[in-house]
Amino acid sequence: MNSYLILKHLHMTTVALSGLFFAVRGVWLLQNSPQLAAKWVKISPHIIDTILLLSAIGLLVVGHQFPVWVHVKITLLVVYIALGVMAFKKAKTPSQRAGFLSAGILVYLFIISVAITKSPLGIFG
Repeated sequence: MNSYLILKHLHMTTVALSGLFFAVRGVWLLQNSPQLAAKWVKISPHIIDTILLLSAIGLLVVGHQFPVWVHVKITLLVVYIALGVMAFKKAKTPSQRAGFLSAGILVYLFIISVAITKSPLGIFG
């Protein structure tokens, strides 16, 4: 298998893990679960998202391309991260947490739609 396919599969796997773990941590947050305090829960998102970002950079380098839709994904990634920070660290009330988590999941899904359609407008294009 060539390096592009390996990177693509690694990237897609970490995309799935990132979203799944975001959702699981979000449920734990809304339940005030002590699981959120576990060291592995605090470290795992950083490891997953670092591999996600490195595989994305690798895909750009190996593919020798940087299309417009990738710019949109990067911008949305910053929004996704900011929403996660707001949900997990800044929000004070359960309704604020739920709102930021919901928005984060919607942005995550839109990033996936941009990637699948290879259009800056995702499913709306």
